[in-house]
Amino acid sequence: MGSLVGEVRERAGGRLLAAQVCARSASGHFLHPEKSILKVGSGAPFFYTEGRFELPVTRGKVEILVERGTEYVPRKLTVECPERGAVEAAVEMERWTDLPRMGWHPGNTHVHYKEKKTDPDARLRLDPRIHDLRLTVISILQRNEIPYASNKYPVGMLNHFSSAHHTVDCGEESRHNAGTWEIGYGHIMLIRLKNRVDPLSRGLLVGPGDPDYPPLSYACDEAHRQDGFVIWCHNGIGMEAPVAASLGKLDAFNLFDPYWMDPEYDVWYRLLNCGIRLPASTGSDWYICSNNRVYVPTGGA
Repeated sequence: MGSLVGEVRERAGGRLLAAQVCARSASGHFLHPEKSILKVGSGAPFFYTEGRFELPVTRGKVEILVERGTEYVPRKLTVECPERGAVEAAVEMERWTDLPRMGWHPGNTHVHYKEKKTDPDARLRLDPRIHDLRLTVISILQRNEIPYASNKYPVGMLNHFSSAHHTVDCGEESRHNAGTWEIGYGHIMLIRLKNRVDPLSRGLLVGPGDPDYPPLSYACDEAHRQDGFVIWCHNGIGMEAPVAASLGKLDAFNLFDPYWMDPEYDVWYRLLNCGIRLPASTGSDWYICSNNRVYVPTGGA
């Protein structure tokens, strides 16, 4: 068996780039390093690389697709692999646009990792870089006693995962459901917190006897007292969304959270028609498996 040694670099300057790679053998089999982090969710499979990778290959052609965020042109190449020995594949990535240089910065404001994720630290170190996000907000949440992997992080800035160009913040999703899992008050994202806002959930999400109290607007007020931000998520699903919006409790409105849904703007447009101007935001809800993001102008690079 041979090996394919790959390297991903930026064409301008030659720096090594973190990216996601889909490699397929001639038979269509997905190839990836044994201990690599894999993309989760539907669509084409990818593995994460910090810039260098090595694949075990058999003789024949290997098709490679490399992606990095939305501002780099995806690269496709075909490599002829030998039966034995190593072959090298140099991948050069280039931008088709550089929005941060124009003062526009991409972010994902709604990320969780599920309870079966065994190494969330490794994924969180790479997610912002693979997807080229200036801001990544991972949030704690409560649904009964499920030990979500992302609940291990303390609220506030996660400096260990941040860098000069990638900021990682841990907020919380404060939630309420009613009945048998239909949405009650709704769900909100609280970001840039200094301290956790309790209760994290109320009602059915905690247990069958938990009261449907307090309203989410109380959590909005506490987040604002900490100089935090409040984003209504899931496109206004929940009966408290128009109340919180009309009372000025919200700073932004997520139009498109889950990657598996078609974008829905109906509630946001109704709020706009009522004179309630809320900036649009978005996040992928669970893991990052697509290029779902929002761009925010800051006026500088």
